[in-house]
Amino acid sequence: MGGGRNGHPRFETRGRGRSHQRGRRRRLGTVRPGEPYPQPQRPRRSELMATILLIDTATLQCSVAVSVDGRCVASEAIRETGYVHAEKLMPMVDRVLNEANKPQLDAVAVTGGPGSFTGLRIGVSTAKGLCQGLQIPLIELDPLALLAVQGKRLDPSPRTRVAMIDARRMEAYAAGFDDTTPKAPAKPWILGEDADEWGPDAQFIGDGAKKMEEGLGGDDRTFVEAWPLASDGCELAEEAFQASSFVDLPHYEPNYIKAFKAGAPKDPLGLRSRAMSWLMGLVLLCTTCSSCGEQPQYIPYVPVNFYIDLNLPNYNALQFPGEAILVPLEGSKGIYIYRLSTEEFVALDRHSTHDVALGCRVTLDDDNIILRDDTTCSTSQWSMLDGTVLQGPATLPLQRYRTTLDGPSLRVFN
Repeated sequence: MGGGRNGHPRFETRGRGRSHQRGRRRRLGTVRPGEPYPQPQRPRRSELMATILLIDTATLQCSVAVSVDGRCVASEAIRETGYVHAEKLMPMVDRVLNEANKPQLDAVAVTGGPGSFTGLRIGVSTAKGLCQGLQIPLIELDPLALLAVQGKRLDPSPRTRVAMIDARRMEAYAAGFDDTTPKAPAKPWILGEDADEWGPDAQFIGDGAKKMEEGLGGDDRTFVEAWPLASDGCELAEEAFQASSFVDLPHYEPNYIKAFKAGAPKDPLGLRSRAMSWLMGLVLLCTTCSSCGEQPQYIPYVPVNFYIDLNLPNYNALQFPGEAILVPLEGSKGIYIYRLSTEEFVALDRHSTHDVALGCRVTLDDDNIILRDDTTCSTSQWSMLDGTVLQGPATLPLQRYRTTLDGPSLRVFN
């Protein structure tokens, strides 16, 4: 794997229509003019040992692995106090591929959720980008299933295993397994809910398990603090590959399971069209009705038209979907810029739309998801994904600016 442009690793692809004997190609027959070129058949199982890159970013731990024929040949994991996935993931991928002797990849597998919204977005975006560039399929893995496999590895005796990923507050994403076979889909579990369904001697494993031990302990239950490992998904990824169980790459999104708090929509990445419809309806109502009463407050108009170079250290985080930066001296009270996808950015003014005259500033949370009003002003919350109101008393969305991307140059303007 040589160096590519911008210092990123360059990957080699394994053509699906090629024989794996070097220098030889499978004969596909004669093609007459005007006839479609025949598609090569997938090699038989005995001819192909799938090489798969596995990525897990569902929790504070970030891990990657390379599997060949379902066997892990290289892996790496890192866990720090904050989410470092955006800066650590690609160097980790580079290292494990080098450790695995720079293999040609047949697929990428990624943990698609549940888990941290920020972590999932980074992992899925990276995996999709690799698959699109290499023209190879994407496999979805369940991080809870990886925890069940880890539990089996730590305690081989057959038993019920309950994988739990911390969902903040007093919640966890939980799923029960008969050993490593799923019993039911994952769901949010709140401390205090009935846990009898999991039996008296279940093994609870995950970063959410220890947090819930006080409310779940007793009998012969055991609790193991752990984080998903990509290396525990090698056999699962191989099984999915052989079954051609691939996701729809262009439309695939993480499985968040639950929506944002405060009545947010169930699909956090599907807010934009509803927000725009709401705004257009509001504008139409107020421009066609001369007796609407008190008009909605808007933040003061400030001319905005600036460029940032994403290659500069101050803005480098925006090279990764799911990351955000603050440009403090632009707009009315500063502007948050968030990378929603490889092509789309969101730029929102910090000026709170609740009682605009107070001039309060909103602050983005650590997950880059929710913007909260100054506590001295209100308890209002907005979505960083499009500026819509998640929690009142505010009723108006945050001011959003337009953006265009030209190479590494991002323009933000009115």
